[in-house]
Amino acid sequence: MTKIQVNKKMTEISFKTLNISNEHIEALKNINIEKPTEVQEKVIPLILEGRDIITQSKTGTGKTYAYLLPIIQKLSFTKNECLIIVPVRELALQVVDFINNLEQDHVKSFPIYGGVSIERQIKELNKGQNIIVGTPGRLLDIYNRGILKLNNIKFLVLDEADRLLDMGFLPDIKAILNSIKSKFQFMLFSATFDEKLKKLVEKYANNDMKFLNLSRDKLTVKNTKQYYYLINTYSEKYKYLKHILKDENPKSAIIFVNTKKTGNWLSNKMKTDKLNLKVGYLSGDQTQNQREKILDQFRKKYIRLLVATDVAARGLDIQNISHIINYDVPQYPENYVHRIGRTSRQNKKGTAITLCLGDQYNFLCQIEEVINKEIKQRTLRNKNNDRRTGFFL
Repeated sequence: MTKIQVNKKMTEISFKTLNISNEHIEALKNINIEKPTEVQEKVIPLILEGRDIITQSKTGTGKTYAYLLPIIQKLSFTKNECLIIVPVRELALQVVDFINNLEQDHVKSFPIYGGVSIERQIKELNKGQNIIVGTPGRLLDIYNRGILKLNNIKFLVLDEADRLLDMGFLPDIKAILNSIKSKFQFMLFSATFDEKLKKLVEKYANNDMKFLNLSRDKLTVKNTKQYYYLINTYSEKYKYLKHILKDENPKSAIIFVNTKKTGNWLSNKMKTDKLNLKVGYLSGDQTQNQREKILDQFRKKYIRLLVATDVAARGLDIQNISHIINYDVPQYPENYVHRIGRTSRQNKKGTAITLCLGDQYNFLCQIEEVINKEIKQRTLRNKNNDRRTGFFL
């Protein structure tokens, strides 16, 4: 396995110089993507060359289009030609949406995941799909029923591979990969790379696999403005939130909480408080149809504010989120990085605001050490004299 340390300096490369077709370049322009990200610059040429790759990169770096663009260009439009394995149903739906952004007429694709009726998925597979996107458990279920044929796979993608392993899918993934009899191009994307992933790669990839390492420093959301408000008592937090929403007027924001209890209370409070902003709540207790409906409304901006826990929001890849508000300070720095990574995508600007109680300040300091960046303090303006003290509603 050849290891490549990615140069931190961005080069002036266009999709055209990456040999992306004019048709797909125009499709990208229609969704306001005109320049490739670093991961796209590095990954696209290798996939077009037919190389097996592993890319260490976090969500929001443009990795989905990095593998979809070259794969779609290399398709011969036969049945079950590409298999993309993802950890959660939300990501499966998003990948299919990305495929439809590029190709609605020529490429057939369908998401396969649990928690919904299997009958429609079987029906769609029987129609013939060029690209299958799915979660391991449901894919294996359909394969064991004799419906999913794996004798023509030419491209195999493991997306968010570390999460696939964290969620206990390793046995299912091995069963699926062992069932593929055709020779395929292997692509793996992961935020981290540990010994388990190394063994998986060594078993199923070619010896000359390319390893692309995007450094953690590069992936810290540098375009995100980060602030915090120091609050004396818990009872004041909601007043601060109202001020922030009035002052910032976010186009689209996720408000993170640490528990489902707080999430239920906060979303209900905001809905009944006449904020003139549509509010949604994403919970792990909701049915899949409820979750998909809320996410669709949030993407289409029918809902501007989405209250969510870390678990409920895990794996979301929604474009043009202007603000992340931490109603609760995350207890682990990694969760903070994950949260604010929901904004500032595709080199756009974003804002992250944290409401911090006095006894939580040590958590904030730990976060600053991990991200190697100071989070600036803000105080609320006084309505009468505009001093940076007090708050107004």
